Amino acid sequence: MAKRKQQPEVVIHNLVAKHMHEFNQSQVFVDRKKNAKRGYSKHKQGRYSEDYRPCSFMESYMQFC
Repeated sequence: MAKRKQQPEVVIHNLVAKHMHEFNQSQVFVDRKKNAKRGYSKHKQGRYSEDYRPCSFMESYMQFC
């Protein structure tokens, strides 16, 4: 009986699995509904009045057409 040559095992380098534990961490999320009830808003609305803005979007668009 002839012995078979043993082929080397193919190594697959999975970079996603390699660095998975560095990036996939548990994180505490903020309850947005509770914050909204308290009056918190992420983006402040109404900081600029209308007379401060030089022109609206449609007026400036129509000038260039």
